[in-house]
Amino acid sequence: MIRRKTTWAAIAGAVIASSAYVLVQSTAAAAEAGTPQATAADGAAAMIDAINPSSRAAGVLALYTPEFGAETRTNAFGGEAVLRATADRGVYEVVSVCTVFDRCPAPGNNPIPADGAVLSASPPAAGGGDDRRFLRDHLRAGQQVRLDNLLIRTVSSAVDAVDPTAGTNPPGVDQTKGVCFPGCRGAEQLIAYTTASGRPSTQTNDYGYEVVVTDGRVSARGGNNRAIPAGGMVLSGHGSRGSWLETNAVIGAAVTLTGDTVTVAIDAQAYLSEADAQLASARTALAQARESCAAIDAAAVEQALDRAGQLRSQAAAAQQPQDAAELARSAGHQAAIAAYRTRPARAAEGRGLWVRPTETTPAQISAALDRIADAGVNIVFLETVWNGYTIYPSAVAAADGLPAQKPEFAGFDPLRIWVQQAHQRGIELHAWVHTFYVGIAAGGAPVLSAHPDWAAVEREDVGKTGPQPSRMEPGYYWMDPAIPAVRDHVKAVFSEILTGYAVDGLHLDYIRYPVSQPFGADFSYSDYSRQRFAAEHGTDPYTLDPQSPLWETWNRWREARITSFVADVREMQQQVAPAAKLSAAVFADPTDGLNKKFQNWGAWVDAGRLDFLTGMSFGTSADSVGADTAVMRHRVGDVPLYTATYGPLRGSTPDLMLDQMSAVVDADSDGAALFAYNQLSALQAEALREGQQRNHVPVPHADYPAAARAGLADAAASIGSARACISLADAAAITTRLSAARLLLDQPADARLDAAARLLDQAVERLTAAGAEPGFTERLRRDLTMYQRWLRLAHHAR
Repeated sequence: MIRRKTTWAAIAGAVIASSAYVLVQSTAAAAEAGTPQATAADGAAAMIDAINPSSRAAGVLALYTPEFGAETRTNAFGGEAVLRATADRGVYEVVSVCTVFDRCPAPGNNPIPADGAVLSASPPAAGGGDDRRFLRDHLRAGQQVRLDNLLIRTVSSAVDAVDPTAGTNPPGVDQTKGVCFPGCRGAEQLIAYTTASGRPSTQTNDYGYEVVVTDGRVSARGGNNRAIPAGGMVLSGHGSRGSWLETNAVIGAAVTLTGDTVTVAIDAQAYLSEADAQLASARTALAQARESCAAIDAAAVEQALDRAGQLRSQAAAAQQPQDAAELARSAGHQAAIAAYRTRPARAAEGRGLWVRPTETTPAQISAALDRIADAGVNIVFLETVWNGYTIYPSAVAAADGLPAQKPEFAGFDPLRIWVQQAHQRGIELHAWVHTFYVGIAAGGAPVLSAHPDWAAVEREDVGKTGPQPSRMEPGYYWMDPAIPAVRDHVKAVFSEILTGYAVDGLHLDYIRYPVSQPFGADFSYSDYSRQRFAAEHGTDPYTLDPQSPLWETWNRWREARITSFVADVREMQQQVAPAAKLSAAVFADPTDGLNKKFQNWGAWVDAGRLDFLTGMSFGTSADSVGADTAVMRHRVGDVPLYTATYGPLRGSTPDLMLDQMSAVVDADSDGAALFAYNQLSALQAEALREGQQRNHVPVPHADYPAAARAGLADAAASIGSARACISLADAAAITTRLSAARLLLDQPADARLDAAARLLDQAVERLTAAGAEPGFTERLRRDLTMYQRWLRLAHHAR
């Protein structure tokens, strides 16, 4: 019997078109297919759609290994089989099976055995087969299951277009302008570019992922707008299709394009080639670190390189392809660790991580925070108000006719435990709160079910009955920021958090209107907003259009609803919890945020409403997040900026995630924040632990003088060990000033702060004129400039 799904999910969690669920009669048939498969003891087999996906899409049978993390982090609507490895390669014993169809405790979020894996099935896509039934009907505790083609494998995907033009690839055309998107590559597309296109490069924008294929094998990976090699091609993917490329098209993989189907074959040689590339990259990174006198543990780097070289030699000598692949993969992993260790770690900065809590016991919370602390994080943004619920028992919510708590946490107060446990580890805990967005549940439940009159109303929905979701943010329901009852409710919840819990701050998210372009999809035309604006300006805003004289007045009126609410929250916070910090997650482009969502965060900064910002940079390259950071730094001045990057959510490779963090730092941020813990893989966490976050450092905004002192001590030490990069005279002159500044900061009266700042000015001037090694100079200048900002902030705070 054969059953097919409608989709096949890529081995990074991306979903691509092709068949994906097959029942076969023997393990040999599964092995011959070349795609990852699981074969039960009764002979039934199913394709494994994803290995360690960053998120489990519909219709997916995923395999989670210890490289993913401690548990699968899946929801309770699927099914999972916990497996433990046996002495036979590829053969696992079934420890437990639980699906949503059964009366059992864990159809999702199972622990991943250190010596095993978890097969996890999601609810089916429309019209597809249901892998939950495969787990339920064919796997039994105590029986065995065979997993084939996990390393050496062949995967295929449909290509949306080859050498696209506006005529051949309509999804690649911006319909509002009638011209191609960059590269004529549309959203969620996989494109092949060949020399027949006449293009020198793909001409794509930053929001994707590309691999270069030369002589039939992958020769380069990453980035966009790649040059098209003679006789070769570039494969370019956006969204989930880019994730598919990122995971499957490893260096050395064989690639063929037949018609509209691309096939990637990963063999032992591919792993050997990738290990060689990683070794070369790590050695280059070590040489560059030494040349620029970076403060790293060179012996630890050499140790990892030696181990990688040994494994590479063993892989080359292995007789069996599977042995060679496993050894080469281990060699590449050790080489990657060596490269992580060549990245300098700063002595003081913000290191944030967003966390959506799923833990329902103190032990689970403690284990999560152990992993978070191990990754060097010093700020946790804990999602405390989301989808219209609070995670803690809220008297405010109950008084307003809403559920007092998110149902899965009933009888338990996770916020109190998270705060206590985070503080025990020296981690700040900020309550991450959804402000005017209330979720995707039908009708905007629970908030808008109880208070439909609170709903934000899209222009095209005027006159419809009941709350309606946004068109531009499909399925999202919102409250109207102008309605007094909405503002009172939200502010009361925020006050309840600040007064009831020892949180270190309040972190505002969705502090805006819904996306309000194009005209017709703009918000909010609630009865209250229309009447209030008409009372103030004599015109119903529903009668306006972008050509109307009052249109800009209407835009600024909406902007003022958000800006005034931030001011109200700031005033409340300073009254009830003056030691807490107020921050916001905002769009990186201030013009885009203002024009589309009426989010004028620049004005909030100018008025001193925020203690720090986490600007959201959604780019997929290091260059793009660096550029976003530079724009934000220019706008915010001295206010601390911890740029948000999305490597975990996107399932980015660990080195790309670290590259983005480095770019953020080099663009003068005060640190980086990652979205999000729930998608952070074990390999990404390892990269943080071995790389830029291997040390535990103070948070700048908690105590600016203390953070500056730690940084200055580190800077002086790095100068002292950089004899190959700076002259003795320059080193002595700069170190003397840094040491004197540190002494002044021990008793930071205003005058001494000013004196310390002047000493840093002199140190930077001497460094600039010193003619020291460029990499060393730029790194030290960057950090000293940051410490100068902190001293100015400390002075203004007094």
